[in-house]
Amino acid sequence: AVFFIIVMYLFMYLWVSGGRLRHLALCGLFFGLGAASKWTCLYAGAGLAVIWFLDWLHRLKKGGTAKKFILNCLFCVLAFVIVPAAIYYLSYIPYGRASGLGEGMIFTKDYADIVLKNQRFMLSYHQGVHSEHPYSSRWYQWIFDIRPILYYLDRRDNNMLSTFGAFSNPVLCWGGLGAMGVTAYRAVKKRDRLAGFIVLGYLAQLLPWVFISRTTFAYHYFPSEVFLLLALCYVFALYEEKNENGWKIGVYGITGLSVALFAVFYPVLSGMALDRSLADALYKWLPSWPF
Repeated sequence: AVFFIIVMYLFMYLWVSGGRLRHLALCGLFFGLGAASKWTCLYAGAGLAVIWFLDWLHRLKKGGTAKKFILNCLFCVLAFVIVPAAIYYLSYIPYGRASGLGEGMIFTKDYADIVLKNQRFMLSYHQGVHSEHPYSSRWYQWIFDIRPILYYLDRRDNNMLSTFGAFSNPVLCWGGLGAMGVTAYRAVKKRDRLAGFIVLGYLAQLLPWVFISRTTFAYHYFPSEVFLLLALCYVFALYEEKNENGWKIGVYGITGLSVALFAVFYPVLSGMALDRSLADALYKWLPSWPF
């Protein structure tokens, strides 16, 4: 899902940067592939729609015509509704085969019932996930990397610990959040369209979770982190434009620190056995970290 989000936003960026209809078509194609992989890509689609609409407001102010806008709307119905819906529908072919349906299954009522039944099941399941979980977390905890999720934990009798979990690299999570703040300021105060693009992409992935009451986990924040990285790159690009000599040091420093922390945290990402006292010394950055 994260891969498809990256690609769909790439093609939307090319479109708003003066691209051609093929970029918009490819954006819709990868949106469809993403939605067929995971529903969270639908949130990304909402962000794409906002960016597209704001881009057209800009175009109309610059002399774009209502006729071109309407024609582009019709093209987007094809690219972002009809094609993704077809991709999603066809993605259930393995379900149909597993149910014993043969050639031409996609045109049968039995196949359509499989698709519709699964949508109802997934929706009712997600609406009903409210059970307590020791490693669940909310959106306001994700942005500060407060509560990782553990997939495996083994506290062995010989004072050894083995675990692997999912959480954000602190450099990306905390540094990226600061960079996002700078990017948001530039988007609002300087009317910087590139900054606005990054901020809208980030909010499209995060804001829906503010209103979702089901049990959630740290990995739901991963699509947002794509835009944290873009915000960091944006800030360093600002330094470069101003001929600030320190921007290379910042880029190399952030990159090096990220790699170093990956190495430090590798044992709790991979299940490697560690002495408990060593784990407490290395990984208790926050009281809520369960390593």
